[in-house]
Amino acid sequence: MKKPKNKKKKKRRRSFALPPERKQKRKHVWLKVLPDDLWLKVRRGKTILEALQKTDVELEGDCGGLGQCGKCKVKILSAIGPPSTEAQELLDADELKAGVRLACRTKIKKEFTIYVGEPETEDTYYQILKTGRRPLFYLDPLLEKQLVNLPSDAHNGGLADLERIRLAMGPNYDDLTAPLNCLRSLPNMLAKTQFHGAAVLHGKSLIAWQPREEGGRRYGLVFDLGTSTLVGKLISLLDGNEVAAISRLNSQSKYGSNVISRLQYVKENSEGLQRLNELLIKDLNRITKRLLYVGGLQPEDIFIGVAAGNTTMQHLLLSLDPRGIAQAPFNPVSTDGMIVKAGDVGLEVHPEALLYVMPTRSGYIGGDLISAVLASGAAEQDDLMILGMDLGTNGEIFLGNRKRLLTCSAAAGPALEGAKISQGMIARSGAVEGVSSGNGDFSCRVISNIKPKGICGSGLVDLAAVLLHTGIVDHEGLIQPDLENANDIPGSRVIERSGIYDFLVAGPDESFDGRPIYLTQQDIRELQLAKGAVAAGIRTLMDEMGIGVDGIDRVYLAGALGNYVHPLSAMRIGLIPSVKPDIVQSLGNAASTGASMVLLSKAYWQKANELAHSIEHIELSTHLDFNEYFVESLNFPEENLW
Repeated sequence: MKKPKNKKKKKRRRSFALPPERKQKRKHVWLKVLPDDLWLKVRRGKTILEALQKTDVELEGDCGGLGQCGKCKVKILSAIGPPSTEAQELLDADELKAGVRLACRTKIKKEFTIYVGEPETEDTYYQILKTGRRPLFYLDPLLEKQLVNLPSDAHNGGLADLERIRLAMGPNYDDLTAPLNCLRSLPNMLAKTQFHGAAVLHGKSLIAWQPREEGGRRYGLVFDLGTSTLVGKLISLLDGNEVAAISRLNSQSKYGSNVISRLQYVKENSEGLQRLNELLIKDLNRITKRLLYVGGLQPEDIFIGVAAGNTTMQHLLLSLDPRGIAQAPFNPVSTDGMIVKAGDVGLEVHPEALLYVMPTRSGYIGGDLISAVLASGAAEQDDLMILGMDLGTNGEIFLGNRKRLLTCSAAAGPALEGAKISQGMIARSGAVEGVSSGNGDFSCRVISNIKPKGICGSGLVDLAAVLLHTGIVDHEGLIQPDLENANDIPGSRVIERSGIYDFLVAGPDESFDGRPIYLTQQDIRELQLAKGAVAAGIRTLMDEMGIGVDGIDRVYLAGALGNYVHPLSAMRIGLIPSVKPDIVQSLGNAASTGASMVLLSKAYWQKANELAHSIEHIELSTHLDFNEYFVESLNFPEENLW
């Protein structure tokens, strides 16, 4: 019989279960209700039934929420803990396993997505990160409204309308200007409001005159232009609260799952840039329409927005030729922060609305990373050394504080997003997002609480950590059998196929479509390449900064993977340095968080532009030690952390 190629010395298997993460508690969390795509901001600890009582969503029920009739069934699509005692008594085993719970007995302690009613077909839930950690700061929005009273037309002394507004607003507005469209509508609006209205101001520019009752309607939009997913938020400019958040898959994905593929499409097709721009604008208008519906607003109510994304996505938004980013020396058209007419871009909002587009640092350090730096507070720290990273196809990393900030972009490849993995997938219904083992058991946590269809990025990292901990995978990344414990469930899942060992994540009877799901030896190699690039990038920045691991005071993980992966799993595979777990925190959707900070504070717009010029970018391809560090980082750490 042919000897397996990767058979290694057997190791004693240990049980593995991650300790609970300590997360910052917020008073309110989001509840997403499907199929209506309704977003509710509810106080933590309320039941689903309480959250739905003031909406039009109808739930069956005879007992008034006492947990006695078992009719207020909802399907939880997010990860869910054990059911209540009442649910165990009133729901059958299949319902409980599928994530069905009683609305009156299920408390909302984190972000939840639920489905109300019986779906006619299988609805796919995409786990797209929308929320984020935002520090406290002084509100000084990019746009403001001011109530103004003018003398009647009969007492104006022959002054021009704009001059009368200047005088009424005081000496600080002696240099007030107005765009042509505003001036064209001004006489009619002044008459309509009887000269007592709300001046809509962008700096020293009057962009509209509104009735007084609309003076309190102050909202702005924020867009996270992700390569795979898009997120939009409706933000109140009065108190900074997020009124609504909507996400969708990026329609550009049909032309490639990464920016390199899209850049290639633009290079090879004369209408490629126009096509990708049209798809993006159409997506953003769909998001905007839904946000306005949830907020009870009209397009004319929106005068301001901020967009953040990687450099390529921002070029595609603005119809700037991105082809220079595709090849050395990776030149973008512009790295400046830009203020453009939203209508010129194609957004369906007020004709005079403005869109701020975040500054970038280089072709591969975009506005999304500048936003992450803002969200982390690193540029405002004098002493703490902050390590931050947004882990995706390009592992964007920053290190430093107010005194000095370094950044780099490590070509991690798509493995951390589930791509180039034999049965990998993005974070949607059926994706394994976490695993655990112990006491002869192996279990998967699956998005939407259904049988698994494949493995997403956080599940891949978690699974690798479990297999390393139990000895199924050695530090070189080889899957190996453990014949002494063949009866143990994890051991029996090591399957030889064509002389190579793979790990059986789910057998035919355990998977969604009846086909086995494997983590292959090649999958682990892809993970090693991805985590090796990120780890080598971090080491390079640490060298440049002149610090060791013990010199890092905070580690911030941004993006979807950073939010859903467990820090201990990331450390166990060597993706991030081995630090004290309590200094590792998720920034959530840092791109939209940083963009919202800009929307709500002129000072942060200035800070973003200063950062784009002051951050030191380290080009890894020309750094002498990077390749050596990359090779050294391919192996997994030998020691377990627990």
